[in-house]
Amino acid sequence: MKRSLGFSVLLAAALLVAAPASALSTTIDTDAKAHVERGDQLFQKGDYSAALIEYTAAAELVRQEGEVPAKELRRIANTQYYDGRYQSAAHTLEKLAKEAAEYGDIVTEAWAIADAAWVAAIAGDKIDADRRVARLERLLTSPYMPADEVEKLRTNRLGDYSANTVALIR
Repeated sequence: MKRSLGFSVLLAAALLVAAPASALSTTIDTDAKAHVERGDQLFQKGDYSAALIEYTAAAELVRQEGEVPAKELRRIANTQYYDGRYQSAAHTLEKLAKEAAEYGDIVTEAWAIADAAWVAAIAGDKIDADRRVARLERLLTSPYMPADEVEKLRTNRLGDYSANTVALIR
């Protein structure tokens, strides 16, 4: 009888430890979404500095979950872009590419590099833009890159690159 009571106590303790972790995960996810929503509202009002604070907070929460904060970093880059801070936007996209690569997310990495190349081109930094395009071209030859994404990148980014038109965030 003592064994079964001991087992029950251990099982109950294990369940108590596991429950807060999932509750914490849900809370973090909810909090991250709330930061993004506030950031979006501030962005729409043109309060880019405050929007960046919200998006950055959301990105940190997503990282705590062990995920790549792709949407959040894209929003940061987009805000920096619209604020005329092109080098900062390109740096944020490069940061996204690095984080995605660390997680093995080759598609997110490729899109971030492509968008960073666009921002560099808009900023007039042809050397940096060309360097990023060359890096992207190497990535597109990877056997791990889905063919449909290669086509989208070639059509929507590289095809437009030579025409010098851009949409920063897909």
